[in-house]
Amino acid sequence: MGKLLAEEAAKGKLPHSQDLLVILPNTSQLVFLLHLLFQHFITLSWYNKELAWNEADFPFTTMNVPWNSVWTPALTVEEAYEVTWSTESPDVVLHSDGKVAFQLTMRVDSNCNFDLIHYPIDRSDCTLSFFSLANKVTDIDFEVSIKNRILNVKREYLITGVSIRSPKNMEQPYFAVKITIKNRGVRIILSLIVPSTALMVSDLFGFLIPLKERLPFMITLLLAYLVFYSSLVGSLPGSSSCSPLLSYYYTCLLMLLFFRTIQTIVVAKLVSDDFSLRQSCGFRGGNASITNQLPKNQSGHPEDSDGSDTNEEPSPLKPPSAALDRLFFFIYLGLVVTFHVLFLAVWALWKCKTEKPPGGGHLDGIKW
Repeated sequence: MGKLLAEEAAKGKLPHSQDLLVILPNTSQLVFLLHLLFQHFITLSWYNKELAWNEADFPFTTMNVPWNSVWTPALTVEEAYEVTWSTESPDVVLHSDGKVAFQLTMRVDSNCNFDLIHYPIDRSDCTLSFFSLANKVTDIDFEVSIKNRILNVKREYLITGVSIRSPKNMEQPYFAVKITIKNRGVRIILSLIVPSTALMVSDLFGFLIPLKERLPFMITLLLAYLVFYSSLVGSLPGSSSCSPLLSYYYTCLLMLLFFRTIQTIVVAKLVSDDFSLRQSCGFRGGNASITNQLPKNQSGHPEDSDGSDTNEEPSPLKPPSAALDRLFFFIYLGLVVTFHVLFLAVWALWKCKTEKPPGGGHLDGIKW
């Protein structure tokens, strides 16, 4: 029977209209930055009167035949670089009224140009175009529909919407699936943004620390941020035509922290040097007196000390150095505030148009 139907199909004409249903199962997953990995259930059905039979002669309502025994459309995914079929030889279901049903289960590894300008709260649209290159538009007319069965994806990215269209702007018939992906950003906020904010706040409050303890604190803070920045560079995505603004933000923070450390070194140098250095910098010490009390015992043996220096107060900043320290604080505070205001403005106004995937010109003009 199957051989007879195959011979009749070979003599007949190709079906003109095909009902096509694309199902996105809950097993779909996203592998970010490397590729988009999706599993699809594609159900195709069409009518071919030459494959119909009389149930009085053949008492069967349906029958299964190998997919290569009857005509089936050969689909090619334009954006995919690897397609894995779950079943290499799926069966085709034939109905007595001439309806042919064919279900494909495939895993598609596809490139997707993510819009990462607002990472980690970005949103991107990825498309998959299924072409039947062996046919013309006059041969096949896809009537498409889609069902999204993705309930929850335990990933950083969530699929918020899917849509499907079958335009007629190419010589070969095809249908395109658009998948909208949204980043939740919870992991990035907790692992990157919160620690960097804590470092910036600690840097600002570092002005309250006495100068002798401030310089080691700033160097430690700078080294800690360098370690944080090195791990940050490896964790931020870079495989996109629109690089994340967050990468520029952390680079500018590193420059601000470096500038702040240089300020602390300059003030510490002015305090520790003699009057000639302050004169060369353009300051006048006036009648300011600096009392650096030293222990009377210079032998270096703690047992010989009478303990009179235990309550000794640290030397205050020299007036020019204290004024310079306050000036540096307000300059640094102004730079930090100005930088964050400009960054928020760029974040709100900057728009980056992602590049089209290779061969994606056919997607122009499609109304989703």
